Amino acid sequence: MTRTAEDKLKQYSYQDYLSLPADIRYEIIEGTLAMSPSPSTQHQRVSRKLLVRIANYLEGKHCEVFGSPYDVLLPERNEEAKDIKTVVQPDILVVCDQSKLTDKYCIGSPDWIIEIVSPSSPSMDYVKKLHLYEKHQVKEYWIANYLRKEIMVYKLQSNNEYGMPETYAGNEITPAIFEDLIIRLRDIFD
Repeated sequence: MTRTAEDKLKQYSYQDYLSLPADIRYEIIEGTLAMSPSPSTQHQRVSRKLLVRIANYLEGKHCEVFGSPYDVLLPERNEEAKDIKTVVQPDILVVCDQSKLTDKYCIGSPDWIIEIVSPSSPSMDYVKKLHLYEKHQVKEYWIANYLRKEIMVYKLQSNNEYGMPETYAGNEITPAIFEDLIIRLRDIFD
């Protein structure tokens, strides 16, 4: 799909998103359309390992884990779903508030999001999505970098901003929302 100058100025919504070609991955960040390249083999491996580990842990608990592609609509106010201007597909997300889940998407902030860095566009995860997830008060945001074999963790503080990130490499990591879930990084990255 070639974008015209008019397309670049357009403010996209979820309604527009639904009419886009299904064979290409798109996200809308605050009204701006962004294409997402297909993930690499290593990206998929890391995603699968994390997803399986989290899914096994959540078995029988009230929270659910989802893997991409799964739409997350992040409203600014109380607009109808069709008018929402931010639609993302995090690599992995955990939702504990079941009222946010519909048959087609999650509406509102997940409790935990993990993005796996794409070497072709690292600023999307380290800058744009970091700002976006903080703004929408995602409790915990992990950025997994399989090239560096590390995970950077941002946690929402009492002032509704992310504190300084903690970086984990070559050891174990535990999400703040599930203090008894231990993830060994060597199992994820090797």
